Amino acid sequence: MKNGLMLGVVVLLIVGIVAISGCTSNSGESNTPPVNVTGITVQNSGYGSYHVLGTITPSKDFSYLEIVLKWYDAEGNVIERSSLAWNTNDAKAGESIKFDAMSFIPEGSTPAKFDLLIFDSPFDGGDESDAIYKTTQNLN
Repeated sequence: MKNGLMLGVVVLLIVGIVAISGCTSNSGESNTPPVNVTGITVQNSGYGSYHVLGTITPSKDFSYLEIVLKWYDAEGNVIERSSLAWNTNDAKAGESIKFDAMSFIPEGSTPAKFDLLIFDSPFDGGDESDAIYKTTQNLN
């Protein structure tokens, strides 16, 4: 009787530790990134106009997606931030969407690299850590 009670306490203790530590499986979570971005290219259209082109494929439905471009010179200084370089509404999961995000670089500045950030709500100069996707590309 005492051994059965002791065994029950030990089993409850182990179950409690596993539950508290989070070692249980949660099939509702996914490691799939929210968007897949491919084919990124940059075109200098002259007069300070730069176009970043590519394809976004969402892994789930989004009511809104927005691209922000942040440009740097060769020394790493920010030379331009385009808060609304491109956007779309009603992006569907699995649907490939071509984008053409545009920025104007100030005269006398030459970009060496840029950050491409994607947000699922209007950026409005907010926190860049809210981006659902970010990549940095060097220009050659």
